[in-house]
Amino acid sequence: MFIEVIVPGPWWHPLTYEFDESCIRGIRLIVPVRGLDRVAFATGLSGESPPSGHFRIQRAKRVLDNTPPLGWELFETAGRLGRHFLCGFGEALKAVAPGKIISGGEIKAFPEIKAPPAGNFREEFCDAPNFDDRARRYTELINCGTGRVLALFPEKETACFFWKNLPGDLREQSLCWTSNSGPAAMDNWERTRSGEVRVVVGSPAALFAPLPSIEAVIVDDEGNPSYRSRRFPFIHARIAAGSRAQLWGSRFVLGGGVPSSKSFFRNPRRCPESPGDRMIFVDIGKSRKIMVPGIQSPLPVSDSALKRTQAIVAEKKTALWILDRKGYAGGVTCDECGRIMICGSCGLPVRWDDSEGLFRCGFCGATRPRTEICPFCGGVSLQGLKAGLESLQKIGENVLGENCPVFTWHADIKQAASSRKAIVKKLSSGGLVVGSRKTLELCDHMAVDLVCWLDADSAVNSPFYDARSVAFRMIWESAWRGTGHSERTVLLQSRVPGTGWQKGLLIGWDHFWRVELDERKELDLPPWRFLLEIKNLGKNKPRARDLAVSSGLECLDPDPSGDILWVRCENLSVARKSLEPLFCISESGKGFPRISLWAD
Repeated sequence: MFIEVIVPGPWWHPLTYEFDESCIRGIRLIVPVRGLDRVAFATGLSGESPPSGHFRIQRAKRVLDNTPPLGWELFETAGRLGRHFLCGFGEALKAVAPGKIISGGEIKAFPEIKAPPAGNFREEFCDAPNFDDRARRYTELINCGTGRVLALFPEKETACFFWKNLPGDLREQSLCWTSNSGPAAMDNWERTRSGEVRVVVGSPAALFAPLPSIEAVIVDDEGNPSYRSRRFPFIHARIAAGSRAQLWGSRFVLGGGVPSSKSFFRNPRRCPESPGDRMIFVDIGKSRKIMVPGIQSPLPVSDSALKRTQAIVAEKKTALWILDRKGYAGGVTCDECGRIMICGSCGLPVRWDDSEGLFRCGFCGATRPRTEICPFCGGVSLQGLKAGLESLQKIGENVLGENCPVFTWHADIKQAASSRKAIVKKLSSGGLVVGSRKTLELCDHMAVDLVCWLDADSAVNSPFYDARSVAFRMIWESAWRGTGHSERTVLLQSRVPGTGWQKGLLIGWDHFWRVELDERKELDLPPWRFLLEIKNLGKNKPRARDLAVSSGLECLDPDPSGDILWVRCENLSVARKSLEPLFCISESGKGFPRISLWAD
């Protein structure tokens, strides 16, 4: 008997072995691969005739399971994701299954999960800008049914908050799943796989919770970038969750304050609310220019932002100033030769962290002691280019006086729950927090009455095609996030206040998406076409380019000296077929590319 198996790894194709009997689809086996024993999963395909070709077929060694450990649905999900995200069935299995299963560890005997009769998959939408309103609708959905539910949230804290606020009897039937590491991870998996749990509430870590059946899948804040994996394989959790719902024929509920481009593209709909006069636009060109010692460009802060902040703090309330530039200055230049200081490791501009006396690369994190001497010309006139958060904190302290608390908040500052509680307590009598976009999470823990975006234009200066939608989402969120949002004012400093993409902040996200999608259509960008970013090509770069071009795909080379290519295509199956030769087991000595799919 000859059986076909999938080995968790970079190869896109199955391997064939000789064995004494056929194997159920999804069963684990031990097979030899290049002299080593590897864990493999049977595809369920077998035959009595050997594959054509002149080669020796090895024997599989033994079967590890009585029933497929993942069940039918998760195994099929891995196959779908491997094809869609161009990472291969094997790599997708490594993302779907716990490490203990992939490594061949012994697990409990679980009942077989049988495929249900064909259900009526249906996509539903929960468009509400405030999380509390969406949470009530999710709870009603879970409460009115009797089947199993998977509810995903983009952030760990949001998932925990929702779970803790479930009714007592419902919480007893549910599990809060926010991590796939540590001793509790496998316990969560086994409890869910055994059927003990009816509802799984979690962060993207819970995406592949092995529920024996699924009646509904909920994805909150479905357009949040956190759903896209930052590690290979680059799977998008919303798409994977939708695939699971389709396989079970269940309800698929997409919720959020702003829909994703894909969601709006498939189902255009009206925005239910707009912030109205709570959204204020200010011309940054008419703002007060505040000089900061050691920095070339003055920091523009409008009188409107200053006066509103002073008034809010005087009423013992809290204001946020948001500026996405960490450190004392973003960028360092020599006033004599004009050259910009760059990171020795990755070649990108460094920033000036005055509090630590360092020049730091914001990309790779490399640091070096701050110096006054230019490494290019030996001059002693190094200056910062643009003021950062450290500079902004000093301005806030000067404006509000020494008796008013002013804090800095961004991702590089590791805030434990205890330190956050301490800051929230100190702000109970009013104050100011300056920080990056991450500062918005404070709205979940306290009332915030004023949010000032001091450079709204910088949010769309990113070279990525979705920069405007990311900026729109964050600013829209700042008007609705947390308690007391109905009294909150959001102020934007901009060079083109209230025009272009900013119009949607007044009218609603339906206006924003219609304009944005029209522009993307003209440029053949997602969701109208797929974009592939292929990295780790090495010496395979010319071959990969030839394979793509010969299949009629549009191939771009953003860095001729690097090992990266961009490919634009209408049909993923064409791209997959053209790139298959790069992912054969025979290519193992050359290394395997890594592909990122941009479809949203």
